Order: sequence, then C-alpha cells, then structure tokens
Amino acid sequence: MPPGSTALHHPRGAHCDVLVLGAGLAGLRAAWAAKQHAPHLHVVIATPAAGPSGSSFANKNNALGMQVPSNAQAVAFVEEALSLAAPGLALRPLVEALAEDAEARLADLLDLGLAFRREATGALQRFPGCFSAAPRAVIYTGLAAAHRAFLGQVLGLGVELLPGVEAVGLNVDSGRVCGAQLRDVRGAAVQSLNAGAVIAALGGPAPLFTRRTCGPGGTGLSYGLLAQAGARLVNAPYLQFFWVHPKTLRFTNPAELDWTGAMRDAGPHFTPQLIQARRMHCPTAYGQPDAAIDASLLTQQSPNGICWATGAGGVLLPLVLAAHAGNGGALIDTRGRTTVPGLYACGECASGMHGANRLGGGMVLAALVFGARAGVEAAREALQGHASARAEAHGPCDAARSQASATPQPFLRTLRRNMQRHGLLAGIHGQGAKREAFVSRLRTWADAPSTPQRQRLLSLSALAVLGAARVVTATGGS
Repeated sequence: MPPGSTALHHPRGAHCDVLVLGAGLAGLRAAWAAKQHAPHLHVVIATPAAGPSGSSFANKNNALGMQVPSNAQAVAFVEEALSLAAPGLALRPLVEALAEDAEARLADLLDLGLAFRREATGALQRFPGCFSAAPRAVIYTGLAAAHRAFLGQVLGLGVELLPGVEAVGLNVDSGRVCGAQLRDVRGAAVQSLNAGAVIAALGGPAPLFTRRTCGPGGTGLSYGLLAQAGARLVNAPYLQFFWVHPKTLRFTNPAELDWTGAMRDAGPHFTPQLIQARRMHCPTAYGQPDAAIDASLLTQQSPNGICWATGAGGVLLPLVLAAHAGNGGALIDTRGRTTVPGLYACGECASGMHGANRLGGGMVLAALVFGARAGVEAAREALQGHASARAEAHGPCDAARSQASATPQPFLRTLRRNMQRHGLLAGIHGQGAKREAFVSRLRTWADAPSTPQRQRLLSLSALAVLGAARVVTATGGS
C-alpha cells in the first residue's frame, strides 16, 4: 500500500471535508487543487485500485496528447470545438474555460517533470488532434512515470488515499450530496463516508462493453450514480468507438482500407475527400458525412460482430468496434458544479465542454482544467462548513443505496454481452424489436439484488437511446 493510503476502516458516518471518487488524471488533479487551496482540509480519494487507474495512465502508445491553444489560437479552438458538438450539446463558457486555463495546466505538467516530445531546439512539438488540422496539441510519454509524479504530488500535500473501494451510491440529504457509499472490492462490506463536498471523477461507460480499449480500474457505474443522485446527464449516447483487431485490439482507421478494390461495391460513393476526412480522426463520429464509411463497415458484420475488410495489398483484416471513451456525463458549470448541490464532476463523467464529438487531446485538457476548478470550488464549499456541520450533527446522510454485495461475474458478463450485441446494433440496422427486447430486459433486471448491479443498469439506461437512428456507430459480438 502506498504511503498515505489506508484500508476501508472508516466507521459508518465517518466524515471528511472533500471526497474525490476516482484516482485517474481528473481525480488526482481535483484532490491536488482542493488540498492546495485549503491545506488544513481533510481530502480523501476513494479508488478501486492503488495503482494507475483510467485511460489517462494506461494505453498501448504509452503517451497522451493534450490540446493547448495559445492566446492567438483560443478563438479558433473554441469555434472548432463547438462546431463538432452537434447533434450533442456543448456550452461556449465551458469551452472558453478550456482555452483560458490551457497554458496553466500545461505548466503544471512541466513542473511535475513529465517527458514531452520536443523539437531538436528543445521546444515542445505541436501536433494536430483528431478532427482538426491545427497543430495545437502536445504529447507526453511515460504514463507510469506520469502517474508516480501525480500521486507523489497529491500524497505530498497530505491527501489521504483510500484504495480498494468503489462508490456504489451517493449520500443525499435534503437534495444535497454529502458523501458516498463505498464497497470493499474484495468483498461485500459497504460503509458510508460523509463529506462536505463530493467530486465525481469516476470515468465513463466503456467498461460496460465486452470489447473495450479503456484503461484499467473503471467500473462503468458513473452514469448510474450521477443520475440516481439527480444530476442532469448530457451527451450520454455519444461514445467513442475504435475499429480494432478482435484479439490484439490494434487500431485500424477505416480510411486506410482499400475502398477502391474488393470493397468498392460496399462504398461506391466514397470520394477521396470523404476518405480524407475520415483519415482526420481515429474514433467513429456522429453527425459527420464520413460516418457513412463506418456505417458501410457495419453492414458487413457477421453475427459475432466481426467485419472482414480489405487492407493494403488485398489482405483481409478482421475488425470489430471497441468502446473507448464517452463524451457524456453530468452537465457541469465553469466551476465544476453539477446540477445537484454538493456534487462536482470532472474527467470522463463530466460533460458540456464537448458534445457528440471532441477534439483529439480535448479530454486530457478537460480533465486537468475542470479537475483543478472542481477541486478549488469543492474546497471553498467545505470551508464554508455548512454541509460539514449538518453531516456531523445528524450523523450519516440518507444513502441512495445502503446495502450492496459483490457483483456476480456471470451477471456482469451477461450485461456486457447484451450491451455489445443489442444495445447499439439496432441503431444502424433498424432492428427496433431487438432493441426494445433489450431495454425491456434492463427493466426486468432493475430489481437486481446488489447496488453495483443497479448502478450498471442505470448507466445502461442512460445509454439505451443509442438505439436511435441518429447513431452511426454500433457493435455486435459476444
């Protein structure tokens, strides 16, 4: 166990000032900001794993890109991000906040000593991100070292790390979130931890799918937890999917396939301009003309979800869609506040700063910007003492769910299999009956005996609208 960590030992009704749920990039930055703003506050991070968590600290490239528009690029950055939002929702003030804080959040990473790709002159290299030709993004490498740097910063400030637990419910008192129900991941024990303010940094919905490329440690519970507490969710249907090899998960951009050869009958209308537009982004898109390329691939899927495509040199490639990340989550304001008092959100479970599509490197920037803003604002709220006094005077808040048990693995496998097979596929092929049957089954399972099961069902319910015709990405398979 790392220094500063502890087991799940808090008695029921125990209290901290700021509780951060999740230890990915956003959660660590939020805890850092809260403790730095008010050093005497008791700040706790609850996380399923003591090690690196989330996609920010684990991917096959061992590198992360971050949008960092300069002052001269800020206006173009904001307009470009907003132009990608439809048919989702993005709010100008939130996008402007990204541009406003970008240089300061980059300075944080440089101060931590992260390794950036640089020019021969020593200057930071700048790259275009997905959906953009503008070279605004920087890339840092060595994600394990980056995690050590962030964790060292947080623990050095005196933040308490509580590993081995997952949030299975939010404590609510008179419409205000004032803590969480934490389950020991090694067993069924659930205890309540009250707080003056709660920051959700729980990641996105990709863990709900059988085929996924998200990082480790995610539970997929975020949408359910936030919705159950009363937070307004936006952009929940819009997930990023990648075409990958079914076994190696190696990524293939459909623009690199041979659309002039054996596949020309599948896409006879695909112009060089359309294919070039698809080459500009790795994930599938919503509301963009080049989404027709992904839709064409989907029509060629076999019952197990595999699509055989023609690659360079006429080689047949097996491809499947894998869930990578969500663009949705709780709608927040410029200070990271959700629509529920006492509850903040940042990272992949927060939204409004991007819509249906987002710029490559935009999530890292959003995690850092709104992680820092949520941390500061949560600390300010805790300093006011109102929520703390009420929690201590009245004991444990009413829990949204007070009892839980370990989620049976067969149940989780069944959910993932059905989400993969029916939850999205209907949107492309018009298989309304299958979609309705799946949604009906979700309702039947709504009385599942454990809180983690119920939260996953709530998260899936938020995603059920993926069966709508507007969605161009779909999955199949086991």
